Amino acid sequence: MCGICGIILEEHTDSNFLVGELLYKMMESQQVRAQDSAGVAIYNNDDTCQSNSFASLAYLIKCENEYEMREEKTTTEIKYSKGSDQLVSRLREDENVSIMGYTKEMKLIKNVGLVRDLDKKYNIRSMNGTHGIGHLRIATSSNVDPSNAHPFSTTVMPDIAVVHNGEIANYSKLRNMLEIKGYPFYSSCDSEVIAIFLVDQLLQHGDLEKAHSEFIQKADGPFTYIASTNRTLSLVRDKFGTRKGIVGYNPGSDAYPAFWAMATDLSALDIIGANREVKAASPGKSLVFTIE
Repeated sequence: MCGICGIILEEHTDSNFLVGELLYKMMESQQVRAQDSAGVAIYNNDDTCQSNSFASLAYLIKCENEYEMREEKTTTEIKYSKGSDQLVSRLREDENVSIMGYTKEMKLIKNVGLVRDLDKKYNIRSMNGTHGIGHLRIATSSNVDPSNAHPFSTTVMPDIAVVHNGEIANYSKLRNMLEIKGYPFYSSCDSEVIAIFLVDQLLQHGDLEKAHSEFIQKADGPFTYIASTNRTLSLVRDKFGTRKGIVGYNPGSDAYPAFWAMATDLSALDIIGANREVKAASPGKSLVFTIE
């Protein structure tokens, strides 16, 4: 059973909001659930980020027995379905590289090991932002390596990330459908299909809630996932509600502004004081929070 969590400011009032510190606390409280790998996606959509015309391709490269995080800036959109991006093509050919995603306002960090290992290497607790998601993984159907760690992103659209607890039973069918359309996959984990499915829907109609609804209708199996974009955080459960997913509110204090949090376990909400207005997401529905 994996552990998932997410945090989003009620209003964009503080660009120094320590999202990383709160995610770390939530993940550590759920560490007993899973110990194979850990990862976070943290968003800092301040004016500096918004003015940038570039995005970065984020990836991990294996140096001896360690993976190092790298980013390479690109000034053009990556449209891998047309095979036009030389950077993606070059990296895909390197067996020592694990491509993570295409980022503009998002910092995506993941690796094998515990959340404290992730923090020791990348200092995630010091990372500021407006919102973010975290994941603790126990492998059930794919290898334990960085490419199969969460969050999952895509090289088609920047700043989309997903963390997932459960199983997508018809993963192969959904993946085949998306690969026929030209979408690239970089792992053997069923969770990756969620991110790419959402991107496909957004490119078609641009409606995030509709995209979640389409996935709920077409995906089989027990699942709860948290999806993030540069302005939103969503909690989604399968139509039967077979995996937990709860939301809580912290009204703010001298230490933190008001924020919403979501997680697998109530303990993760309690540890950061997000224990007001606690509720479970309805089965077959999505809860979408937007930051203005």
